[in-house]
Amino acid sequence: MDLSHLNRGQITRIGSGFCVLLTLHFTFQLLAQHLFHWKNPKEQKAIVIIIFMAPIYAVVSFVGLLDVRGSKEFFTLLESIKECYEALVIAKFLSLMYSYLNISISKNIVPDEIKGREIHHSFPMTLFQVCKFLK
Repeated sequence: MDLSHLNRGQITRIGSGFCVLLTLHFTFQLLAQHLFHWKNPKEQKAIVIIIFMAPIYAVVSFVGLLDVRGSKEFFTLLESIKECYEALVIAKFLSLMYSYLNISISKNIVPDEIKGREIHHSFPMTLFQVCKFLK
């Protein structure tokens, strides 16, 4: 393949398309291994959701490089889907860390010895506290 007659934009799109295909290949290979060896459903469900983040980012970035009619609107739609999925991935990553550390979200996190005690904050946080005379 002769790349000398292509401009920079075309070379960039070809390279990024190749990288998207590599990302999809490795992602689905990893997903297949996780689904084939399904031993810890709670943890692996979170891992599968996290793994899907890479191809979503790759596809959104590739669509952002395209310059065809309607690609800007499609990119905006994909970008908003990516942002929502990113929030889900952060929540799933946190639940995965809780699962690895054997921390239950429903447990009483604040020890009984601390309950009811007044907490003294340092300077910047005191600006956000409600004044005692306003209570």
